[in-house]
Amino acid sequence: MNDRNILEVQVVAKSFNGIDIFRNLSVSLQEGEIISIIGPSGCGKSTLLRMIAGLEDITAEDSINCYYPSTDLGFIFQTPILYPHLNVGGNILLGNREKLTNIDKKKVVLTALSNVGLDDFADRKVTSLSGGEAQRVILARALLAQPKLLLLDEPFSSLDIDARRSLASEVKSIIKKRNVSAIHVTHDLKEAKLISDRVVNWSNICTPVITSNNNEQA
Repeated sequence: MNDRNILEVQVVAKSFNGIDIFRNLSVSLQEGEIISIIGPSGCGKSTLLRMIAGLEDITAEDSINCYYPSTDLGFIFQTPILYPHLNVGGNILLGNREKLTNIDKKKVVLTALSNVGLDDFADRKVTSLSGGEAQRVILARALLAQPKLLLLDEPFSSLDIDARRSLASEVKSIIKKRNVSAIHVTHDLKEAKLISDRVVNWSNICTPVITSNNNEQA
């Protein structure tokens, strides 16, 4: 990690249904750094990631300066998105940008899976995977696209607490080996400390918005 910021975010205010969920928000991320943002449900953690990814509108007063192209950004969501008509190897290759021969495809898949501790999983059906295995496949696919910045939106929330924290440590090691910068959001302080270099606590700077259909703006 060096002292060069690859991301700088300044948001004057973000609101839903006329209620500000955060104001005067400032977030920066250095090259090779992993930060975790923790805070209660509805305080805008996921919204921030969506703003960075260009999936959420920003106003003229706000600024999000990412010093890498948007094609160098990876996003891992809360629920693993895997395609059941493809095996694990087929899902992995969706993250590949190159035109490959069948032999090269096999090598790419085996290397990608080995990097996340899933050797011999290439021919598995995705429906046979545990929650932790599915998230490792998602991570392997995301890293295959060679992102410079990775956004992790509570990716372990569907796992039990022990599996969640164990996987957090493993994911940190994998990301660090690739020198990828990352922003991770969670409700779990211990998980945040296990995966990140720095924890940012939003508890005192946000007003949680509770929605009736349980789709939190987290």
